[in-house]
Amino acid sequence: MTLILQGMRRSGTTIVYDALAHDAAMTLWYEPLAAAVNAAVGGGSGAREVDPFEGLRAARAEFLAARGLSDSAPLNFGGPRDAALEFEREFPPLVAEYLRFLLDRPGPVVAKFTRIYAKVPAVAALFPQAGFVHLVRDPRAVVASYLFGKGRQYEARFGAPDVFFHARTDRTAWSSHPISELVRREYAHESLPDPTDLERILLVWRFTYERVKLDAARSYGERAIVMRHEDFCADPAGELARLYALLGCTAPAEVITWAKANVRPPGPLHAAGDPHWRKAFERMQMVGLVEEAGYEAA
Repeated sequence: MTLILQGMRRSGTTIVYDALAHDAAMTLWYEPLAAAVNAAVGGGSGAREVDPFEGLRAARAEFLAARGLSDSAPLNFGGPRDAALEFEREFPPLVAEYLRFLLDRPGPVVAKFTRIYAKVPAVAALFPQAGFVHLVRDPRAVVASYLFGKGRQYEARFGAPDVFFHARTDRTAWSSHPISELVRREYAHESLPDPTDLERILLVWRFTYERVKLDAARSYGERAIVMRHEDFCADPAGELARLYALLGCTAPAEVITWAKANVRPPGPLHAAGDPHWRKAFERMQMVGLVEEAGYEAA
């Protein structure tokens, strides 16, 4: 059985992957469409002192060698190499073949993505019997994670309300600026106002949430679930049970034990209650969508 995990960058996708990595029967792939050239010890969560790309690099080299190829760049399908690739609806033949090589294997196979939000139907065409998990996080927390960086190292610089809510720059953390420009084209018919840095990230959240929610329901039906980061943090055992139900089995004790010991509750939201949040949601025309996802638009 194949399981596809997709979530916007900085949405807690890695911590779910980290828990699943303790299932000895499972084959896992971390960001198959990333560059994966350099080690990334800890991944996005920092919860494990391992390089999640190690196995992917070996499999990618095997795939290329079998075809007489050596250049892995075409398999790096998205930002920061080229954010526009993330908006293409289909995979090139080589990339589709590569994904089949990774995921068409015996036993449970899980792939964690942040770059397929515009390609869910294409993924379903490759893996029609898969389960699909749409990972979502409070957009206010996602914004702070982008603007403050890992470990909130830039909070002192960008956390003051006048900067946090109003700055307009060309910052490109996790490809946010080029991706947001492409998202703006998707919403060109709405004539949205010129976005602040904060609103650019909200736009990416809006587009990725809307696109995945719609396409996953159409492509996978009941085999698609939404998993909120906050719910996973509050009840990792319960959320993992939902995930494993898509695989037709129960979560191993090792996975549950690790998750209970290592998944931490989300920290406080930055500037929670500040009316500028509501104004930003209104300006990006996403109040209803945020509330539909179970979050406060205020």
